Amino acid sequence: MSNNVIKLAAIGAIAFIAPSFPAPSTAAGNEVIALVASSAQGAFTEIVKEFQSKHSGVTVKAQFLGGTQIGDLIDQQAVADLVLVGSGTTDKEANLLNPPQAAYRNREVILVAKGNPGNVKTLKDLGNPGVKISIGTPASAVGKLASQVVQNGAADFGFDFVKNVRNNIAVQFDKGSDVVDAVVNGKANVAIAFESDKDDSKYTTISIEEKYNVISTYNMAVPKNAKNPELAADLVKIIAGPDGQAVLHKYNYMPPK
Repeated sequence: MSNNVIKLAAIGAIAFIAPSFPAPSTAAGNEVIALVASSAQGAFTEIVKEFQSKHSGVTVKAQFLGGTQIGDLIDQQAVADLVLVGSGTTDKEANLLNPPQAAYRNREVILVAKGNPGNVKTLKDLGNPGVKISIGTPASAVGKLASQVVQNGAADFGFDFVKNVRNNIAVQFDKGSDVVDAVVNGKANVAIAFESDKDDSKYTTISIEEKYNVISTYNMAVPKNAKNPELAADLVKIIAGPDGQAVLHKYNYMPPK
């Protein structure tokens, strides 16, 4: 067999096995790769359908991750055409991103398992004995927001409130979706989560008073190393436009300022 034939065979073998790799090194011309906060999965998936109806043959491949994970991938300059993540991450990674645009805002709520096993009715009750809390890890965006809510409550409820809440933490996760799922699967009976996570069929939602609450802004940005920045910019326009905002409103997100 000639050397040329051997080379062609080797190239063919590489082309065959490359799709099995978990993270492609380049993006296809008709593909938008998005890194999206896990809490936005439902709304983003619906908005993508609208985008694809206007861009025939274009595929959007989304990874739904925690904010810390998205920040790490941006640091590594992983292939991505769009990021949708908390403003803390876009601020931190500003040198690797084109100027961001606000997509929506969110506020914190308490999600309680059906039957309310911990008899939780207010933020203060999170410090009661028998409450099993699901919360974000200290390094995660969802965890930092929840921690801020607890600290805000301590101004009225005292330092013991913070200590009691910490003692009641049953599980911690990097992703907001995992924090919420823990209430459904019984790992916890309460979660500090986003208002967009409300689902009356799964749990009871308890509002957090405004003076204790934290409003977070989520931004969308096109990385400077994006392979398909024009398509990503079109997706940004749809999210920011009336159709995208209508979907976000349906999922209990607040409009950006």
